[in-house]
Amino acid sequence: MKKLLVVLAVVLFGMSNMKAQEANGVVKVNPIGFIFGVFNATYEKPLNESSSISLGASFFNWKNLNISGLGLSAEYRFYFSNNSEAPHGMFAAPVLDFGSLSYDVPETADLNMETGEWTTKKAHKESVISIGGGVKAGHQWVWDSGVALDLYFGYGYRAAKFEDYDASGGYPMLGLAIGYAFQ
Repeated sequence: MKKLLVVLAVVLFGMSNMKAQEANGVVKVNPIGFIFGVFNATYEKPLNESSSISLGASFFNWKNLNISGLGLSAEYRFYFSNNSEAPHGMFAAPVLDFGSLSYDVPETADLNMETGEWTTKKAHKESVISIGGGVKAGHQWVWDSGVALDLYFGYGYRAAKFEDYDASGGYPMLGLAIGYAFQ
């Protein structure tokens, strides 16, 4: 946690030199995800002066809960800044995502109150696939040093059905990514 605060302090201190560099691509990670055991990395490639495409991947393995997952995302960013080119400034983006989750289901026993009989389900592994989309907006800074800071918010919807319940629904997006822009 201390390392994360030091990195954020260095990045924020660097904002005093807010000259943007021309970037051919930006590689970013989400440091907040590390707190929750999630590794998330994205690569953003400018397509022209007002748009870019971003591809991301996430992975987590929560061994104490016997849950692991993989996620992939894609977005097309529209940049609105008049005084800078993509990938700098304010943006809005449609987002598509795909996820796969695997978890262990423990053995269970149920009592049928009408018959008085017990039924058991053996322990097994279950996998769930989800697909979703949404919109987000934010601001990205890229400094001469190559350091990039991406802040965003948005809303999405994900369709996912587990064995016993439907987990489809909306979710907020709020994020911070730190990375490096290549010239």
